[in-house]
Amino acid sequence: MLEQYSAISLLGCKISGLPEVLNCPKMESFILYNEDPSLKIPDCLFEGTKTLQLMDMTRVQLPTLPSSLQFLEKLQTLCLYYCVLGDIALIGELKMLKVLSVMGSNIVRLPREIGKLTRLQLLDLTDNPTLEIIPPNVLSCLTQLEDLYMENSFLQWGVEGLDSPRNNASLAELKYLPYLSTLYLHITDPMILPKDFFSKKLERFNILIGEGWEWSRKRETSTILKLKISASIQSEEGIQLLLKRTEDLHLDGLEGVKSVSYELDGQGFPSLKHLHIQNSLEIRYIVDSTMLSPIVAFPFLVSLSLDNLNKLEKICNGQPVAESFSKLRILKVKSCPMLKNLFSLHMQRGLLQLEEISIIDCKIMEVIVAEESGSEADEDEAIKLTQLRTLTLEYLPQFTSVSSKSNEIASDTRLRTPMTLFNKKIEFPYLEDLKLSSIEVEKIWQDQPGELSCWFLRLTSLIVQGCRNLKYLFTTSMVESLAQLKRLELCDCVSMEEIIIKNGLGEEENVRGVMLPKLQFLKLEGLPNLTRFCTGHLIQCCFLQELWIENCPTLKTFISNSLSTDAVANNQFEETNSTLFDEKVAFSNIEELHI
Repeated sequence: MLEQYSAISLLGCKISGLPEVLNCPKMESFILYNEDPSLKIPDCLFEGTKTLQLMDMTRVQLPTLPSSLQFLEKLQTLCLYYCVLGDIALIGELKMLKVLSVMGSNIVRLPREIGKLTRLQLLDLTDNPTLEIIPPNVLSCLTQLEDLYMENSFLQWGVEGLDSPRNNASLAELKYLPYLSTLYLHITDPMILPKDFFSKKLERFNILIGEGWEWSRKRETSTILKLKISASIQSEEGIQLLLKRTEDLHLDGLEGVKSVSYELDGQGFPSLKHLHIQNSLEIRYIVDSTMLSPIVAFPFLVSLSLDNLNKLEKICNGQPVAESFSKLRILKVKSCPMLKNLFSLHMQRGLLQLEEISIIDCKIMEVIVAEESGSEADEDEAIKLTQLRTLTLEYLPQFTSVSSKSNEIASDTRLRTPMTLFNKKIEFPYLEDLKLSSIEVEKIWQDQPGELSCWFLRLTSLIVQGCRNLKYLFTTSMVESLAQLKRLELCDCVSMEEIIIKNGLGEEENVRGVMLPKLQFLKLEGLPNLTRFCTGHLIQCCFLQELWIENCPTLKTFISNSLSTDAVANNQFEETNSTLFDEKVAFSNIEELHI
């Protein structure tokens, strides 16, 4: 019955065994996905499948390859994914093979016989960290090879002229592969890089150079380069060639560079889409527009990540050329102790596409956007970040406001007024996720937000942690704008007394019912001075499913009647408010309650 089949696919099939011989003279494709470690592959299985062109086996126990494999003279593709493999020297007899993959099969040695596969175009050794031996001159024999994948695999490269006798392949052998256009590999010791190693013919690459790098499965571009090298190697011609063609660049421990853009690429990295820089003691600027004739810098950059740059003073020094950073969507800054702001006001064109901003652990960071002297920007014109969806501010002890204009107003006022985090200088009309952790502001919003409240109509998640100067979170007028809020977390805010206050604390009228119509998750934790959630007649959270109240020792009632300011300060409540939840609290869909 099998004689007429041209393909057999056994994907997830529970089979007790395979026949001794597959008599399928017309079969071109054989696919087997197996989860049963007891399944055996008979030695003569493929004697009747001499027309086979593709074999794909996954998770198969093959301590010894079946001898019948040598009869597959027309086999062009052999994929052995996550199999248990022993000696695979027999594969060298498959002279027509064009594609060979042993991904995840934990081979220890690539046999010398693989060098006979002179028609091989793709060799995939991905996920073989146990691979320790590739004999010399095996790779150089694969003269038709176009794609070589060694991700999370072989690291023990030999060095020509130093190792005698040489037990392993050298990087120089790859220079003898004239058609090589795709290369994935990790070179832990940059000192063994041969001169002129990287070819202009490389079209797709994922290359890691230096210790400490990890492979990432997330790939948004076809050219990825991760460098941890000395200053002398940075200037090597092959490295410069890769830098100009890389779309996703990671730099660790960069030496001898103070300004990234012009010193590493005089053209301003016109092709780069993702840039991550970490652990540098010398970088002062990402772009220094004062050094050379200004050129467009990073015109297609989508994401910028800066981590542990101890001397970084500015992302851009001087006024950048228009279109610089014009495609930037994600900006993440962490542990940059000399950075006071992200951008100056005259860089606002580079902000307009931002979707995510994250600033973490920057000791002197004061604002996101600073107004510098000599700026020609209109002081009354707001920056509209219409694409921003996520804003994260964490561990910023000097942070005062999103822009510096409010700071200047405060410094000119004799009577000190509490600073607000958000002001009218920067608009966030589509912000969805806001996280604030360990910042020293006293107010997030103005008590009478006015048009400011319209900028948070789409806010769905608000997390506030460790903000020790906050005494309350919202005024009632601000809450009215939070109709889309689904998640609210307040943790470790030691001065927090009330979550929602009336617009005028001196007024005695009761507040109308508070509506958070889409709130699903509410967490109040580590709030030692919290006395109530709000004052009013009713709070309705019709979709609230999960409520956490932990370590809030003074919280006696969720909603209290209108109280005077002195009563609030003295923690005085009416007897009728001694119950935590009463008829004024409507949580009709609550599923989890943790108190």
